[in-house]
Amino acid sequence: MFPSAAYLNLAGWFHLGFFGVYLPIMAARNRKKVLGSGGALPDRLRHFQRTALEVGLLAICSLLVARVQRIELFPLAFPPLGAVIAGVVAYAAAVAYMRPNWRRAVERRARVVHLFMPSNMRERIWWIIVAVIAGVGEEITWRGTQAALVGALTGSFWAASLVCSITFGLVHIVQGWKSAALIVVFALGFHLLVWLAGSLYVAMAVHVAYDLTVGISYERLGKQLGYDPAQGC
Repeated sequence: MFPSAAYLNLAGWFHLGFFGVYLPIMAARNRKKVLGSGGALPDRLRHFQRTALEVGLLAICSLLVARVQRIELFPLAFPPLGAVIAGVVAYAAAVAYMRPNWRRAVERRARVVHLFMPSNMRERIWWIIVAVIAGVGEEITWRGTQAALVGALTGSFWAASLVCSITFGLVHIVQGWKSAALIVVFALGFHLLVWLAGSLYVAMAVHVAYDLTVGISYERLGKQLGYDPAQGC
């Protein structure tokens, strides 16, 4: 999956700098702007729509760079059964571990859950769109193109996986430092699934399923515990 470092062109270097440096810096700068204490929360539906558009455009960018760099993202081979089983286990383990954390976040009235808690049919539809685009698009970008480019520089799949996982976590810093650290761990798990499967397909499926579960769980918990951050209660 790694192109030769000798053939990294302008598009590849742009991708490395944009996703590895620029986006993490911008995410850190926007953290207080999005969820600063006392500030108005973003309109949830518009946030879902904007997120779907932004992640989709970034994925298209990564696809174009992969094409220019001759990175094969979609091999015509079904993932081995072991990788599929690993994906199912990874999904179940992640949900089992995170479910109590989701509940605690709602119980303590964390503002960040606003970004993941659809409350009506229209928001649910857009959350599904976000989950699918993010699950597919982020794997293309971070476990596909970016990992291949970093791997071309380091010569190591695992070094590239670590670097990409850290920058991926930093891009999600708006969720808080603890969440960003967990996302780094999850990202490493996705890289492992890519290694086991020899492709992005299993990681994409697990990512989509997990993101869908997050939205469903937060909506149910919000109703059970009487909390909708958009309503301030």
